[in-house]
Amino acid sequence: MWYPRLLHPVPVQIEPLERKQSLVDEDYREPVQDAARPKLYVVPGQVKWGLDQKLRPMQAGPELESDGYIIFRRLDLKRVGIEDIQQNDRFVKIGQGVYAINVDLYVISVRLEGHYPSRGGATLVKAFFRDRMPSRQNKGEKTSSGFL
Repeated sequence: MWYPRLLHPVPVQIEPLERKQSLVDEDYREPVQDAARPKLYVVPGQVKWGLDQKLRPMQAGPELESDGYIIFRRLDLKRVGIEDIQQNDRFVKIGQGVYAINVDLYVISVRLEGHYPSRGGATLVKAFFRDRMPSRQNKGEKTSSGFL
């Protein structure tokens, strides 16, 4: 049995959000202040940068567009102990060695891809990310998009 392959995979450091350990806003049901991210995982992923960076008007209100996406094989995620990538998980480093870049990217949506009958379902996860440029960054610190 075979699995799909990634094109030019690079190591991606992922900090999943621990929802059970984080303080949650009761109205919006999302983490507030310091979200709990106790573990760091390294998984190979296929990175695509450069999607639109604007809002898309929708009937229900504006929808964020992503800065790019990373495709992971679900097999690789499960090997390190991640069940699935979820919204608000964080990417902190992409690549290795001299080509590695420190980033502060957050997953804004996830799409399951690569549905093969021999595998019984989706074999790939496409995680769309956005650089939120949080206020806690120091002045002069370069973000993943290169702007302050």
